[in-house]
Amino acid sequence: MALEPRRDADRARAALRAGRIAAMTAGGLALGKLVAGQLGHSMAVTASAVDSLTDLFASSANALAIQLAHAAPDRSHPFGHAKIETLATAGQGLLIGGSGVYLLIEGVRRLISPQPLRLAAVTLGAMAVAAAITAALVAYLGRVAARTGSSAIQADAIHYRTDIAANLAVFLGVALTYVTGISRVDGVLSIAVAVYVLTSAGSLLRLGVRDLIDTSASEDRVAAIEAALSAMRSRGEILGHHALRTRIAGRTLFVDVHIELPGDLPLARAHATSDRARDAILAVEPDAEVLVHIDPGRDEPS
Repeated sequence: MALEPRRDADRARAALRAGRIAAMTAGGLALGKLVAGQLGHSMAVTASAVDSLTDLFASSANALAIQLAHAAPDRSHPFGHAKIETLATAGQGLLIGGSGVYLLIEGVRRLISPQPLRLAAVTLGAMAVAAAITAALVAYLGRVAARTGSSAIQADAIHYRTDIAANLAVFLGVALTYVTGISRVDGVLSIAVAVYVLTSAGSLLRLGVRDLIDTSASEDRVAAIEAALSAMRSRGEILGHHALRTRIAGRTLFVDVHIELPGDLPLARAHATSDRARDAILAVEPDAEVLVHIDPGRDEPS
């Protein structure tokens, strides 16, 4: 049991470090794209810079949310602060959605009033480097999200993954503009990037809202818990179980279940069986918060 707080602390540090790295990377990308977009007169590149600037604020908020979410339970929050990460994820979706609306408006404006591009090497080079750096960041964030179970880092990985495609689209579009001389391609590309950003924002909102409204774990995870308890029933350790409930809050899965035991079972043995039921659930969901209720056996479990 002493290892559990240490493992949680290690995961918190890893998630916090990832959030800070994502924020610093987004800041560097935003600055580079902004300079390249202004020098090259490319609205598509500038739009991508605005997207990276939004990423900077989102990742910074995520880093703060991760730090707060791993704080120990207190009198006001006896179940912990895990939902702060979820709230940050939903907020990130709203923030990215706002930037998508801005990019859409600017893209339409540039489509109506196109401007000739210049400094092809600067703009194209900036977008190629941005795509490579973002790909490396996504790979890193994906590994951290899998190891820590952090919904905030998972959200970061999702929206930076969309940035890779957006960066490549801008690169190809700007190259096409230089080759063909059709300035409106830049505006069309800005609109395409905006739509992509809005789609990403929708995914993050769904992810955040899912946890905020106490959505149950996936069917596969619930089935694994059911199987663990059914195995105890098959071995005769419990008479049955009912009222299994799960909910997700940030990185934490909460499990609540009633197990049925003989009414004349001594309290100490009943408590020991309850502990074994909890351990059986933790065997398939190691990071869950499990609450097991003891009920006297009944003929018709619900």
